[in-house]
Amino acid sequence: MRPTLFLIPREFLGIPVFGFGWLLAVWLLSVGVIAYRVWRRTGWTGELRDQLLLAAVVAFIIIFVLPALLEPQGLPIRGYGVMLLLAVVAAVGLAIWRGSHRGFDSDFILSLAFWAFVSGIIGARLFYVVEYWSHIRVQAPSGQVDWLRTAINVFNVTRGGLVVYGSVIGGIAGTLVFLRWWRVPVWATLDLMAPSFMLGLAIGRLGCFLNGCCFGGVCELPWAVRFPAGSLAHVHQVQSGQAFIHGLKFRGSGGDPPIVSAVQPGSEAERQGLKPGQRMVAINGRPTPTVEAAQSELIWAHQITETLEISVQDQTRVYRWSIANQAPQSLPVHPSQLYSAFNALLLCLFLMACEPFCRHDGQVLAMMFTAYPVSRFILEIIRDDEPSLLVLGGVGLTISQLISIVALVGAGLIWIYTLGAKPGKAMAALGAHR
Repeated sequence: MRPTLFLIPREFLGIPVFGFGWLLAVWLLSVGVIAYRVWRRTGWTGELRDQLLLAAVVAFIIIFVLPALLEPQGLPIRGYGVMLLLAVVAAVGLAIWRGSHRGFDSDFILSLAFWAFVSGIIGARLFYVVEYWSHIRVQAPSGQVDWLRTAINVFNVTRGGLVVYGSVIGGIAGTLVFLRWWRVPVWATLDLMAPSFMLGLAIGRLGCFLNGCCFGGVCELPWAVRFPAGSLAHVHQVQSGQAFIHGLKFRGSGGDPPIVSAVQPGSEAERQGLKPGQRMVAINGRPTPTVEAAQSELIWAHQITETLEISVQDQTRVYRWSIANQAPQSLPVHPSQLYSAFNALLLCLFLMACEPFCRHDGQVLAMMFTAYPVSRFILEIIRDDEPSLLVLGGVGLTISQLISIVALVGAGLIWIYTLGAKPGKAMAALGAHR
């Protein structure tokens, strides 16, 4: 896990790097030079318009979004964001390479990629925000929603928080609008995109591994991984009672009073004399009125102090011991992000291998919507980051598993449609719109 790869300083030679600064100047200069050359060569075209629209979006991000993401040391370059960028580049590159043999113009694919990427990111983020609104929302001391900080959380995708099925829904919606506008073969274009989507997903899942999201359940396999203190996996295990934190577990959760439910055998907490049933009132001098407060203090204690001090109710004694070299970790878990990356890469290769045998446009897309939901449903069984949304027959199903079922139904409809069409594959003659 490495959520932050490096930091870009806030200023260079006394001038801001972000906002109205160096980055914006370089970007506008580059866009102006490239746009002028394209205009001299081809005149005003739809591709040039789309490229300028993309440039305007990037400029908006440089001016308003990036400054809001700055930390005191500078702008953190997140591993998740870097892998997301690499995923987009690889997916578009694959589409251009495959499209060149199928009558697709590279400029058309770049324009399509812009629409699919933007709509896919919007769909993926909206899906995540709706599903995890309680984590995105920030409350002010008055109890009201702090909409400014909440908006920053909504747009801060570099820390993770994109749902694959949301990106599929958003990406396909944007693609259909684009294809409708240009009047090009829909099914042939979606067939072209399917392997690229799987390749992008494979690389994007590596970003999930660097970020620590989409983690798996506890296991004892030789390739199991541990995530550091404060990671999503570690916090989840502590809050759900799966893991001890500095040798302690608590009854209940959230706003319940912090009463010790178990003390880890052989831990320093046990040697100090802490026992189940004791109620904590302070950790390192800070009050802990709730389980959530006590867990938070224990999770981050090693970054604040080298000595842990715990006060319990109705006792004057303070339990104190050194944690100088005790950085907690999560229990070993399945590297489900790597499983998902390998699965998506295999599906990408599978779709490309099967395409020559498809007699109808839309069948590559149908295979993707058949194979991926099945593999995703199985992978959800070993993941531990999503709660069950629906219980059927005593088995809890996550939202991704429910959508997998819906996607399979959709795949069946696509198969019925394509098999009922006349045999043959339409090659996209896209030169007319240039």
